[in-house]
Amino acid sequence: MTYSKDIKQLVKARISVMPSNLKLSVGNHGTFSKEELIDCVEKENMVGKEVIRMQMDFIKALTSGRLMDTLNQ
Repeated sequence: MTYSKDIKQLVKARISVMPSNLKLSVGNHGTFSKEELIDCVEKENMVGKEVIRMQMDFIKALTSGRLMDTLNQ
């Protein structure tokens, strides 16, 4: 699947506000800095696609109310 420029821009913007010293583990692909994650999203490599999917799932859960339902259980 190829993602639109707008979706990639949204995900990169969300990553860019993370603290600069924060690193994220992405499945069994390893640990990445925010700069590395932004690069992966731009290139749409395997890690980038996974990050995009995770961010979009989070946004959908947040906007649909599923996130709050889960947190309130």
